[in-house]
Amino acid sequence: MATRLFEAPDLRALYAIEEACFEPAVRFSRSLMRSLAHDPKCRTWLGVIDNVRVGFAMVRLEGEDDPSTAYIWTIEVLPAFRRMGVARALLMRVEESAREAGCAAIELHVSERNADGVALYEAAGYVRMGVEPEYYGRREDAFRYRKPLSR
Repeated sequence: MATRLFEAPDLRALYAIEEACFEPAVRFSRSLMRSLAHDPKCRTWLGVIDNVRVGFAMVRLEGEDDPSTAYIWTIEVLPAFRRMGVARALLMRVEESAREAGCAAIELHVSERNADGVALYEAAGYVRMGVEPEYYGRREDAFRYRKPLSR
């Protein structure tokens, strides 16, 4: 598996992954994805296997409340390619991007129902900082995680 940065022609594939991973009620809109993918303060990494875009991750390199804290918007992998190390490789890339941008920490939200995501983040050294009730709407809470980044 290889990782690479987003390029404009990837947008359609990114949204196809989004549609495969999330129900309409919690999906990013196409305009939000386009905005994030082209935002100079964000990095979007793709996971590629045999020239197929199988996953992606988006990270904002500047927090809204704290400019030294990056925020992972999403890490998504097509169902057929899960448990192959794609999410872990993408997580490493977004952390690397945050370090290179001078961020001191990185944060994210993950659904309380996403046991695989929780396991991934905890194995990578993220610490649960709290719970945000109904963060995803439909009676679904989010855990908020944070990890200090060494430079």
